[in-house]
Amino acid sequence: TRVMQLLLFTLIVPSFVLFGLEGYNRYQEGGEVVAKVDGQEITQGDWDNAHRQEVERLRQQMPNLDAKLLDSPAARYGTLERLVRERVLAAAAEQGNLLVSDQRVARELQENELIASLRGPDGKLDMERYRQLLANQGMTPQMFENTVRRDIAMAQVLGGVAQSSFAPVAPAEVA
Repeated sequence: TRVMQLLLFTLIVPSFVLFGLEGYNRYQEGGEVVAKVDGQEITQGDWDNAHRQEVERLRQQMPNLDAKLLDSPAARYGTLERLVRERVLAAAAEQGNLLVSDQRVARELQENELIASLRGPDGKLDMERYRQLLANQGMTPQMFENTVRRDIAMAQVLGGVAQSSFAPVAPAEVA
C-alpha cells in the first residue's frame, strides 16, 4: 500500500501543479482571452464587466427597457465590438502620441451639463457633490478625468480620419 500511495502521489501532485494551477491562474486573471487588440488581451471577465456596466447605464437611461433584450447574445456581442473599437482607438491615440492637456480636460468638464448642475450660485463647483456623484458610478475624480482625457484623444483620432476623407466630384455633385 505504501508503494501504491507513493505512485499515486507522484502522479497526482505534478498533474495538479501543471493543470490545476494554470486553471486557477486563468480564473484569477479574468478568464479566457476573447479578443486581443494591439497586444492587450480582452478577457471574458473584462467583457462581462463591460456588458454589466452598459446594461446598468441603459437601465438608468430607459427604466422601462426589457432586461431580456440586454442579455441576448447579440447585445453581448455588441458590447464586445464596442470594447474592441475603444481599444483600437485608444491604441491609435497612443501610437499617434495624441496628448490632451489639463486645460482641455477642464474645459470639457466645464461644458458637461451634469457637472455644470453641481455649480453653486457663485459659480464654484461643489466638490463634495462631485465626488459623491462619481462615487455612485464607482469612480474617483481622477478616474473620471482620465476617462474624459481618453475620450477626447479617441475623438481626435476619429476626427482625423473623418477629415482625411474626400468625396469624388460626381457623387458630390449628386449630393
